[in-house]
Amino acid sequence: MASNIALDEITNHLSPASLTREFHGNSVTGHPTLHVLQWNTLAQGLSNPKDNFVRVTNQTVAFDNRKWRILEQIVIRQPDLCALEEIDTYTCFLQYHLPKYGYTCFFTPKPSSPCYLFGDDSDNFKGPDGILLCFKTEIFDEIQRYHYQAKENDSHKKPVFFSMLDLHHKSSSANIIFIGTHLKAKIPFANIRAKQAEGIVEFLKENHSKRAHIIIAGDFNGEPHEPFYEVIRNAGFSSAYRTLSDDKEPLFTTWKFRENNGVEQEQCRTIDYIFYKPAGLVPAAILKLPSKEDIGLNGLPSSEYPSDHLALETIFNINL
Repeated sequence: MASNIALDEITNHLSPASLTREFHGNSVTGHPTLHVLQWNTLAQGLSNPKDNFVRVTNQTVAFDNRKWRILEQIVIRQPDLCALEEIDTYTCFLQYHLPKYGYTCFFTPKPSSPCYLFGDDSDNFKGPDGILLCFKTEIFDEIQRYHYQAKENDSHKKPVFFSMLDLHHKSSSANIIFIGTHLKAKIPFANIRAKQAEGIVEFLKENHSKRAHIIIAGDFNGEPHEPFYEVIRNAGFSSAYRTLSDDKEPLFTTWKFRENNGVEQEQCRTIDYIFYKPAGLVPAAILKLPSKEDIGLNGLPSSEYPSDHLALETIFNINL
């Protein structure tokens, strides 16, 4: 665990205190475990409330406030593995702090990051956003890191963006494949998301078909009824939250109020997931999601939580 002194470095910057959350379930005592965090942190460059988060103030998303809350939510429960999307604060902040909490990091920026569209926003533009994978240095030996990027107009490849770590888990001797991804946004692009999911599945089939310990975590930007979900499930993966929630996904993983042609619109959807191979991993506990009442009338982000997405965390028992 991080030292109290190190955590004080963070909490001294936080007022009010952050939204509190608890785990549901229990890992097996004495059994090797794997604690995984999945979170779209909301890029600073995309956080401007104007015409965007209509119930959010500029002060709520100010960088000097958000950066400490983002760091807190990554390290507070000390996950072993982190998949973080919409990260544009790595080179200016997180790369200097995460190693102090025991993490090795792998950051891959998006070549066509939407943050570039707001490059003239001097208060919020921090560069391109991307995927950040982190692992606890004392727990793993790194075997390989890999990044895959194919554009939508590339007819020879599936249009998918993901990063991967191949890690040796020291205490169990299991080799873990850990993938973080961020699929194409907006409801009309369900078919593209299905092709992106196919790209991930095909990569794993071609390169890691015999591996049992595989996790795919990410912001998939689609709900469970979409085709991408069945693509992942038909490839032999299960959803950690669904497994421990009576065969149902959470009610929502993102909740915000946006503006469209001058009209406020509520967006409340389940689009973030932790998928795993059941042969090698068994979810034992999940971080419970707050209710709308817990969050407050204005949705996310808020003065107590820095992103419009809620972090997912699962503790797995490792099958050997």
